[in-house]
Amino acid sequence: MKHGMVERTPSPRLVNRHAELEVASCPVAVDLAVFTLAGRELSVLLVQRSEPPYPGFWALPGGLHRVGESLDAQARLLHQGITGLEGGWIEQLKTFHRPQQTDASGQIVVPGRDPRGDVISVAYIAIVPTAQAESCAGRKDGAEQEWHPVRRLPVEMAFDHREIVDYAVRRLRSKVGYSSLGFQLLPSEFTISELQHVYEAVLGLSINRGNFWRKVVDRGVIEPTGKERSVRGKRAYLFRFTQQAFGLREEPDGFIEA
Repeated sequence: MKHGMVERTPSPRLVNRHAELEVASCPVAVDLAVFTLAGRELSVLLVQRSEPPYPGFWALPGGLHRVGESLDAQARLLHQGITGLEGGWIEQLKTFHRPQQTDASGQIVVPGRDPRGDVISVAYIAIVPTAQAESCAGRKDGAEQEWHPVRRLPVEMAFDHREIVDYAVRRLRSKVGYSSLGFQLLPSEFTISELQHVYEAVLGLSINRGNFWRKVVDRGVIEPTGKERSVRGKRAYLFRFTQQAFGLREEPDGFIEA
């Protein structure tokens, strides 16, 4: 020990705390559910796994959390990497955790969400504008990724990703129903029919055109641009979003965003 310096040793209590962290540590995965309208249907972006576990199965894009990086930052980098887009709407969805459970004889009665061990998934949800969806599909970083309509998902998906997708669809429908999020699926200028289709495709229901017009036009939610576009041989007026607070439903649908 050098003169004038006091050598400090960790207290037993601190050592015990570190030991507790090591025992209690649980790997965390960051998974991302990205949605768009592909082929006029609400679709989610899936990646076909090439490595164990679940080789050949479709899964959400994701990976284990990197030490020293926030979960939000990793999710945004993941979003940019798989879509090629910077920015855009993304938010934390929910934490998913299902550890393996065994009975007294050691037989598995409830399989864990990840066969590699007890892994927690922090899932995020995001959307990609319809006009940019096509560029997201194809082979990326050695893996095949494709848009899958939420009405025709693979029968079996890797991990618990089918459960995550189902939950994410509910969240997206709830959020589009009471907020202006649906406009982010559209270009800056659009027709009334295109806007109505976004809401019908995401919410999974048919909307009366007259009622829809009153909600978005008469309330000043959208405004005419003075431009027209040819749609199936007919002229259609183009509109833009006025950035006004808007919800197709008067209030949230009761879905608890936990």
